[in-house]
Amino acid sequence: MGFLKKLFQIVSGKKYRNCPDGAAADPAAQRALQAGLINSEQIMAYCDSYATGLSDETLSEGLGSHWGIRSPQEAAETLASLGRHGHRFFYDIVFRIYSNGASGEERQEVLEALIASGRYGSPETVREQIAAQGPSEEKDLVFSALAQAMEMLENLRSVFRLLEDKVNGSYLPKDYSAGILAWDLGRLVTVARMSLDRKYIEQAEFNRILSHADKELRSNFSSWPQFAKSYIIGRASWAGQNMTLGGIIGIAEDLMTDERSPWVLSPL
Repeated sequence: MGFLKKLFQIVSGKKYRNCPDGAAADPAAQRALQAGLINSEQIMAYCDSYATGLSDETLSEGLGSHWGIRSPQEAAETLASLGRHGHRFFYDIVFRIYSNGASGEERQEVLEALIASGRYGSPETVREQIAAQGPSEEKDLVFSALAQAMEMLENLRSVFRLLEDKVNGSYLPKDYSAGILAWDLGRLVTVARMSLDRKYIEQAEFNRILSHADKELRSNFSSWPQFAKSYIIGRASWAGQNMTLGGIIGIAEDLMTDERSPWVLSPL
């Protein structure tokens, strides 16, 4: 089912689907699930349970096409990356460079920041591989990351100080500087739920992920509107301004204002 059709169903009243087998009982688990609500509303999943309520076909298509997950190993790798790095790894680099002002050397600055991070191997080794003419795994990894980071930098330029929602109003520079942890947490929770449904991860690992998400949520956010800003900035920085972004902002606005919304019923 396409996003616009799903969005129409949400706007028409088919939202906040409760699991007929009952909600997750643990308060920490419920908070973690609510961190994934924008994403779960987008895909029409249950809002209150470990199970998504999605068909096997939908789960396979969603995990396979959108995440490249077709096995337990791929699920474990993706979930580990979301938990440890996510898109915030790139965002923190590009926001800092963007905030420093245009210099004409942004590409080189981003490249050097990626190398210095150590994520792609020893910085000294990576610099040597880049200087060498032949191909190497380290060089391929860092230049692939550079392409992603530069795309995010352009998206950030296109949305900076332009984002807003009906609850928070216009987003200020301090909102952008706060980062995009919510974007990564929301996707982490949703991918974990889908992976659990597909039996790509065990319940114990799923519980660990929810515990991690809840800890990060409580440590970094004091309200759902604050969380929503971080999520929306993350989404906009990842893919820029488009019709889908407007739909996601609409979902977030409903979650912040609808009297039936889990966010309204259970504020942070």
